[in-house]
Amino acid sequence: MIRLSLPKEPYWIDLPHDVRVFVRPLTTAVYEAARARGWRMARAIAAEHADLKAAGADITGLPDLSDEDALAGLSQMLFAQGLARSAITKWKGVLGEADEPAEVSDTSIAELMQLPRMAESFVVQYTETHDAVIAEGNVSRPAPNGTSAAGLTTAEAAAETATAPTTATPP
Repeated sequence: MIRLSLPKEPYWIDLPHDVRVFVRPLTTAVYEAARARGWRMARAIAAEHADLKAAGADITGLPDLSDEDALAGLSQMLFAQGLARSAITKWKGVLGEADEPAEVSDTSIAELMQLPRMAESFVVQYTETHDAVIAEGNVSRPAPNGTSAAGLTTAEAAAETATAPTTATPP
Protein backbone atom coordinates (compact mmCIF):
# COMPACT_ATOMS: atom_id res chain seq x y z
CA MET A 1 0.00 0.00 0.00
CA ILE A 2 1.17 3.53 -0.72
CA ARG A 3 -0.34 6.83 0.36
CA LEU A 4 -0.22 9.57 -2.27
CA SER A 5 0.23 12.53 0.05
CA LEU A 6 2.93 14.58 -1.63
CA PRO A 7 2.46 18.36 -1.39
CA LYS A 8 0.82 19.77 -4.50
CA GLU A 9 1.11 23.47 -3.59
CA PRO A 10 4.20 25.57 -2.74
CA TYR A 11 5.08 25.71 0.98
CA TRP A 12 7.57 27.19 3.47
CA ILE A 13 10.54 25.32 4.96
CA ASP A 14 12.24 26.62 8.12
CA LEU A 15 16.04 26.37 8.00
CA PRO A 16 18.70 27.15 10.62
CA HIS A 17 19.48 30.77 11.61
CA ASP A 18 15.88 31.95 11.09
CA VAL A 19 16.02 31.40 7.33
CA ARG A 20 12.75 30.44 5.64
CA VAL A 21 12.47 29.32 2.01
CA PHE A 22 9.31 29.08 -0.07
CA VAL A 23 9.52 26.05 -2.35
CA ARG A 24 7.71 24.44 -5.24
CA PRO A 25 6.50 20.88 -4.60
CA LEU A 26 9.14 18.23 -5.26
CA THR A 27 8.64 15.88 -8.20
CA THR A 28 10.53 12.72 -9.03
CA ALA A 29 11.75 14.31 -12.26
CA VAL A 30 13.28 17.27 -10.38
CA TYR A 31 14.81 15.00 -7.73
CA GLU A 32 16.39 12.61 -10.23
CA ALA A 33 17.59 15.41 -12.52
CA ALA A 34 19.32 17.16 -9.60
CA ARG A 35 20.94 13.90 -8.48
CA ALA A 36 22.17 13.01 -11.98
CA ARG A 37 23.37 16.57 -12.64
CA GLY A 38 25.24 16.58 -9.31
CA TRP A 39 27.18 13.41 -10.19
CA ARG A 40 27.85 14.54 -13.76
CA MET A 41 29.12 17.95 -12.66
CA ALA A 42 31.24 16.45 -9.85
CA ARG A 43 32.95 14.05 -12.28
CA ALA A 44 33.57 16.91 -14.76
CA ILE A 45 35.05 19.10 -12.03
CA ALA A 46 37.22 16.18 -10.84
CA ALA A 47 38.54 15.62 -14.38
CA GLU A 48 39.31 19.32 -14.83
CA HIS A 49 40.90 19.39 -11.37
CA ALA A 50 43.14 16.43 -12.28
CA ASP A 51 44.19 18.09 -15.56
CA LEU A 52 45.08 21.34 -13.78
CA LYS A 53 46.95 19.48 -11.07
CA ALA A 54 48.90 17.48 -13.68
CA ALA A 55 49.80 20.76 -15.40
CA GLY A 56 51.30 22.01 -12.13
CA ALA A 57 48.61 24.57 -11.35
CA ASP A 58 48.11 25.61 -7.73
CA ILE A 59 44.65 24.22 -6.91
CA THR A 60 42.98 25.57 -3.79
CA GLY A 61 39.43 25.48 -2.51
CA LEU A 62 38.67 21.89 -3.44
CA PRO A 63 39.70 18.67 -1.73
CA ASP A 64 41.62 15.95 -3.57
CA LEU A 65 38.88 14.81 -5.94
CA SER A 66 40.68 11.57 -6.77
CA ASP A 67 39.35 10.47 -3.36
CA GLU A 68 35.90 8.85 -3.75
CA ASP A 69 34.60 10.34 -0.50
CA ALA A 70 35.62 13.85 -1.54
CA LEU A 71 33.95 13.31 -4.93
CA ALA A 72 30.77 12.07 -3.21
CA GLY A 73 30.79 15.14 -0.94
CA LEU A 74 31.12 17.48 -3.91
CA SER A 75 28.33 15.61 -5.68
CA GLN A 76 26.06 15.97 -2.62
CA MET A 77 26.72 19.72 -2.47
CA LEU A 78 25.92 20.05 -6.19
CA PHE A 79 22.78 17.93 -5.66
CA ALA A 80 21.62 20.28 -2.87
CA GLN A 81 22.31 23.30 -5.08
CA GLY A 82 20.38 21.76 -7.99
CA LEU A 83 17.38 20.91 -5.82
CA ALA A 84 17.39 24.37 -4.25
CA ARG A 85 17.62 26.12 -7.62
CA SER A 86 14.63 24.13 -8.87
CA ALA A 87 12.63 24.65 -5.70
CA ILE A 88 13.21 28.00 -4.00
CA THR A 89 11.09 30.87 -5.28
CA LYS A 90 11.45 33.30 -2.37
CA TRP A 91 13.00 33.49 1.07
CA LYS A 92 13.22 35.36 4.33
CA GLY A 93 16.27 35.88 6.53
CA VAL A 94 18.91 35.80 3.79
CA LEU A 95 20.98 38.98 3.60
CA GLY A 96 23.44 40.21 0.98
CA GLU A 97 26.83 41.82 1.53
CA ALA A 98 25.35 45.20 2.55
CA ASP A 99 22.92 43.55 5.03
CA GLU A 100 19.98 44.09 2.68
CA PRO A 101 17.64 41.21 1.76
CA ALA A 102 19.40 39.06 -0.83
CA GLU A 103 17.72 38.51 -4.17
CA VAL A 104 16.76 34.92 -4.96
CA SER A 105 19.08 33.99 -7.82
CA ASP A 106 21.04 30.91 -8.93
CA THR A 107 24.21 32.45 -7.50
CA SER A 108 22.74 33.34 -4.10
CA ILE A 109 21.01 29.96 -3.82
CA ALA A 110 24.33 28.21 -4.58
CA GLU A 111 26.04 30.30 -1.90
CA LEU A 112 23.35 29.41 0.64
CA MET A 113 23.73 25.70 -0.16
CA GLN A 114 27.50 25.89 0.40
CA LEU A 115 26.76 26.27 4.11
CA PRO A 116 26.72 22.65 5.35
CA ARG A 117 23.92 23.03 7.93
CA MET A 118 21.72 24.89 5.45
CA ALA A 119 22.24 22.36 2.69
CA GLU A 120 21.67 19.39 4.98
CA SER A 121 18.55 20.85 6.56
CA PHE A 122 17.14 21.89 3.19
CA VAL A 123 17.71 18.51 1.54
CA VAL A 124 16.33 16.56 4.51
CA GLN A 125 13.19 18.67 4.85
CA TYR A 126 12.53 19.11 1.15
CA THR A 127 12.90 15.41 0.33
CA GLU A 128 11.41 13.86 3.49
CA THR A 129 7.89 13.52 2.06
CA HIS A 130 9.26 12.14 -1.21
CA ASP A 131 11.48 9.67 0.69
CA ALA A 132 8.60 8.64 2.97
CA VAL A 133 6.40 7.78 -0.01
CA ILE A 134 9.21 5.72 -1.55
CA ALA A 135 9.87 3.95 1.75
CA GLU A 136 6.17 3.25 2.19
CA GLY A 137 6.10 1.61 -1.22
CA ASN A 138 9.06 -0.58 -0.28
CA VAL A 139 7.29 -2.23 2.64
CA SER A 140 6.05 -5.15 0.57
CA ARG A 141 7.76 -5.21 -2.76
CA PRO A 142 6.57 -7.62 -5.44
CA ALA A 143 8.43 -10.76 -6.39
CA PRO A 144 10.71 -10.59 -9.46
CA ASN A 145 7.95 -11.85 -11.76
CA GLY A 146 5.59 -9.13 -10.51
CA THR A 147 3.38 -11.08 -8.14
CA SER A 148 3.80 -11.99 -4.51
CA ALA A 149 2.31 -15.40 -5.27
CA ALA A 150 5.67 -16.45 -6.71
CA GLY A 151 7.40 -16.20 -3.34
CA LEU A 152 8.54 -19.32 -1.55
CA THR A 153 6.01 -20.80 0.82
CA THR A 154 7.69 -21.31 4.16
CA ALA A 155 4.60 -21.86 6.27
CA GLU A 156 4.12 -25.48 5.12
CA ALA A 157 7.65 -26.47 6.12
CA ALA A 158 7.21 -24.74 9.46
CA ALA A 159 3.91 -26.53 10.08
CA GLU A 160 5.49 -29.92 9.26
CA THR A 161 8.33 -29.26 11.67
CA ALA A 162 5.92 -28.19 14.40
CA THR A 163 3.80 -31.36 14.11
CA ALA A 164 6.67 -33.81 13.67
CA PRO A 165 7.08 -36.18 16.60
CA THR A 166 10.03 -35.42 18.79
CA THR A 167 11.97 -37.94 20.74
CA ALA A 168 13.40 -36.79 23.96
CA THR A 169 16.26 -38.62 25.52
CA PRO A 170 16.12 -38.94 29.25
CA PRO A 171 18.77 -37.07 31.19
